[in-house]
Amino acid sequence: MSPRPPLPLGTWGKISRKKHSNGRWRAATRYRDTDGITRTAEAWGTSGAAAERNLVTSFQDRQAPTSSEISRNTRLSELSDLWFDEIENNGRAGRRTIDGYRDTYRRVIKPALAGLRLHELSTGRIDRFLKNVASEHPATARHSKIVLTGMIGLAVRHDALHSNPVRDVGPIKIATKDIKALSVNDVQKLRTVIGRWQEDPTHQGRPRATDLLDVLDIFLATGARIGEVLAIRWQDVDLEAEPPTITISGTVVMEKGRGAYRQDHPKTKAGFRTMKVPPFAVQTLRRKQAVEQPKPEDVLFPSSTGTVRSPHNFRRQWRDARAGSPYEWVTPHVFRKSVATLIDQEYSSKHAAAQLGHSGTAITEKHYIAKASESPDLTEALQKFGKEPPPHPERTSG
Repeated sequence: MSPRPPLPLGTWGKISRKKHSNGRWRAATRYRDTDGITRTAEAWGTSGAAAERNLVTSFQDRQAPTSSEISRNTRLSELSDLWFDEIENNGRAGRRTIDGYRDTYRRVIKPALAGLRLHELSTGRIDRFLKNVASEHPATARHSKIVLTGMIGLAVRHDALHSNPVRDVGPIKIATKDIKALSVNDVQKLRTVIGRWQEDPTHQGRPRATDLLDVLDIFLATGARIGEVLAIRWQDVDLEAEPPTITISGTVVMEKGRGAYRQDHPKTKAGFRTMKVPPFAVQTLRRKQAVEQPKPEDVLFPSSTGTVRSPHNFRRQWRDARAGSPYEWVTPHVFRKSVATLIDQEYSSKHAAAQLGHSGTAITEKHYIAKASESPDLTEALQKFGKEPPPHPERTSG
């Protein structure tokens, strides 16, 4: 006779009822926990049916004994602390990314969901929450979805939940913005605007108000991010190479309580790159080197006190310099898009992605390359669709 097969995980056998001398009823059964161990489970009630109902209800919230501090009854507020501790320590996210996650949780997620237990975070509830946020702020809703996916993913890894309810919520649509880039002609006009602002006597005494054109040259020569440009040290510049090069090996980040500092690696792994520098930027670098006599560890564009320059401060100076001009829409990131667009036109999107430090062309093509308003001259190829000229009739001799 073969042994009786064990109960499936999370199920129970026949429930017995018994009335005790105090008038209350006890319902009991054998329950196989999710750790594989079968245990006796019981519940009490004013009647046999009530006791059985209470017992069955208790199975819905039952959690197998575990060493994990996360269970399906853990509140999202508690889970968030554990998740932030994890991403702080595993090194997979940068300082700015983590600060952004914390800000989104504090402002958006916490007021609406922090008090809920994990088993109460259904797909429907999260879907309604995200749609409500998206009605006013689609980008914030998408960022909230990323944060919630990570947090609840931690609970799934600890077996507190069987699946991540965020995975099945509806998509969050964000309107696609047209990519705006500067043409070569635009860049020359913008140089004139910035040059006049720098030459204005009222700006001469302002800290770092006279090097905006130099920073602009490095933006246009590299297509690097603002934090990457402000993190370039003279030891990252090789003016003796042929042609000269700049290596992007770090970025400037902002941290609460610490301010701006140089992070010794770029935003992404693909961001670590060495680029050949065009002659106009080489000329700028040689002039700066001759005038400033910098040390190798000095950054190219320091703050007024010689420390790492804050991207926030640079953006403020840049806004002042272009104010009132036709180029008020131009931010430092526009130069990155302008470089990508020009390289794509002259070479390919693959070359543009490599210059920008992207691991592939998808991001470059979607977010950085402006679509040409005028198509190339393809008339020779398209002419093949035209009608063939009629053959000349053969002449007959008379």
